[in-house]
Amino acid sequence: MSTAPTPPRQHRYRRRADMPLLGGIRPPIALLLVLLSAVAAITALAVGGLRVDDTPQAVRESHQYAAEDTALSLRAGLRENSSDLLRSAARYDRAPAEPTEVLAALGSAYRKWRGTVIVRPDTGRLLAARGETVPLAGLDLGRVTDTAPAPLLVPSAAGTRLLTFALVTTAHDGRALLVASDNLRLPALATRDGQTIQVLGADGTVLDTAGAALTDEAARQLAATVRGTLPGQAPTGAASGSPAGGADPGGVRRVAGWASVAGADAHDPATALGLTVVSTGTVDGKAAGLRHPALGLSAAGALLALALLLALFLRRTLQRPLLRLFLDARRLTRGELDRPVRGPRRGEAGRIARALEELRRQLLDPARPPAAPVPAPRRRRPGAALPLGLSAAVVLGWSAPLLLLGGNDGEVRVPTQVVAGQRDRTDNAADRLRQALNEGYADLRALAPELAAADVGTARTLLRTALARHERYRALYVLGPGGEVLARAGEEPHRTGPGALGPGGVLLLNSSGKEPRIAARTPLAAPAAAGAADAADAVPDDAQAPGPVLVGEFRTDFLGGLLERPGLGRVWLLDDRRRVLAANGAYASFGELPEGRARAVLDTSAGTPPGGAAKHAAADVVRTGGDPVLLAAAPLGGRGAVARLGWSVVSAHPVSWLHLDQNRADRRAVLAGMLGLAAAALCLGWLYVAVGLPLRRLTASAEALAAGDRRTVLFPVHHDEVGAVARSLELIRQDLERAERERTDRARAGHHAPAATAF
Repeated sequence: MSTAPTPPRQHRYRRRADMPLLGGIRPPIALLLVLLSAVAAITALAVGGLRVDDTPQAVRESHQYAAEDTALSLRAGLRENSSDLLRSAARYDRAPAEPTEVLAALGSAYRKWRGTVIVRPDTGRLLAARGETVPLAGLDLGRVTDTAPAPLLVPSAAGTRLLTFALVTTAHDGRALLVASDNLRLPALATRDGQTIQVLGADGTVLDTAGAALTDEAARQLAATVRGTLPGQAPTGAASGSPAGGADPGGVRRVAGWASVAGADAHDPATALGLTVVSTGTVDGKAAGLRHPALGLSAAGALLALALLLALFLRRTLQRPLLRLFLDARRLTRGELDRPVRGPRRGEAGRIARALEELRRQLLDPARPPAAPVPAPRRRRPGAALPLGLSAAVVLGWSAPLLLLGGNDGEVRVPTQVVAGQRDRTDNAADRLRQALNEGYADLRALAPELAAADVGTARTLLRTALARHERYRALYVLGPGGEVLARAGEEPHRTGPGALGPGGVLLLNSSGKEPRIAARTPLAAPAAAGAADAADAVPDDAQAPGPVLVGEFRTDFLGGLLERPGLGRVWLLDDRRRVLAANGAYASFGELPEGRARAVLDTSAGTPPGGAAKHAAADVVRTGGDPVLLAAAPLGGRGAVARLGWSVVSAHPVSWLHLDQNRADRRAVLAGMLGLAAAALCLGWLYVAVGLPLRRLTASAEALAAGDRRTVLFPVHHDEVGAVARSLELIRQDLERAERERTDRARAGHHAPAATAF
């Protein structure tokens, strides 16, 4: 009996079925084993290999931030010092005056300089002098042209003096050089116990010191650490840093932070001076223990064991049944029908195995009727998704304890140096804000006499010029005796009429609305405060002047920018009713403080310290009502126009943001947990998409073929195990279809055959 030749199409299917398997179920299982092993190694090195730093980074950064804040305040003071002198000198360009009158007016408006002189730069002749002797010896005044020189540091018998220059127009001598002399002083900033803040010159000379005194050995070690080993070598590569020195025989380690005072602009008055601010302190070198020292090694070992078990589990539940289906299906296509098809009882592999067994019987007996269709299950059975889900649950069970460490900040111990640093920086932020408001009030007081003697047109020009020079104002305007606007520059006044008049000082113009309006107000004809140490610190009179007043409204974003400092967290400016007036981020105007736990810290800062009579800053770590937060509060207080407002500055820094050893360990543990979940999601998702879903669709096609569906062609989509089984089922379908067609042809031929004739 001859065998019919196999059609060419069937030859192509059989050649493809015999090709080696690439891809499919093996790569994701192998990749899962590799990735989980890599995560285990990372966990062992990153978490288990973490060691406690005897000088915590948060402590070093607290000194770096202190140096940056001090440098910022010093740079702003130098810039304000130079700007005040230049503005005062520019007023005489339109109306020149005698040199003695210029110095007298300058001294009555700004009593911030120890000595002032006016000299002819071409001849060096002294035109007028006021205060202490200004050290001009050795200065080349003949090189002065139409631009005032940059500030200089000049040694003198009384110490190093800071000289600030401006060109002024005098009545008889024309253009002359105005020189102001003063000490280079550190701003009046708060310092913690044991902290020392110094400002160093370009040659390493200590120009001023605040806080605890340093020994000669500590000073030399600090200079070597901060400024390098060569004398006069300035820090390079960054504008600030926080090196850690060595520990002394007593086990005490000295840490330091430095920041350059130079501004980003080459024309900044502070750039030419080459100053550096250094903050230093001591920290106990004894290392503290971590909360979970052996967690990394134990977690790494557990994950490595789980990776091996999961690989074996997936190989047994998915890979081996699928490979067995592939071999059985290919055996049926080759005509090896003597052995039954055996497979698992459950899942897609079991259903396909039963369908293959039914197809084997149909191939043995072409006349066998097809099996009854398999009824659709009432509930969708998990199938291949069950082992994948169990594997995902196992990895999640390993990752969950590591992920939960990120929210367990209640046990993190915050060093006292960091708490004190947050308190001092908040106090310094309040001081910056107080100085800015007082300086704005002082500028108005200096401008008021010139406006009082000007007509309306000239007043408008003066206001526009002042507004262009000062970035702190949004509007400048003069109100008449009835509260009417006489002259203005900038935006519309927020408030006019008789209610807008009043004594001088800093005030809040509104108590509700979309944006708080903070302003400075001074009587237009009020004389300058004689004998005051500084016009910026002058306390305004409570008496209301009968004449017109000058009002300057501050920009809210300018005040918010003063509160913007790295490492300080969220910062708010509160009024006396503890409503938010400004912040370094988004806030609700006149709303409640978002950090409700700050009430206790505010109450502490508003109280009177033991043995003291002034309000003081306070800080504490609050661990109730949510994640632990380092809170600090400081009143504006001090002297000047804002002293009696009752305003305060509050900062909130989450403990989890601090660079502490325990936080670093927690973050690494959380990262390890996330990496484990990511590896499992990648590989198990790959298995479900590449194997699970195609296998589910192939199960329905195999059961339909076993039930008698000979018309639906099975197209293999991928060249993997599932695709190989689909190709084998397509070959079986072709064999059954051909056998059914041959049986039908024989039946038709027997029906149309002619009847036999008897003779």
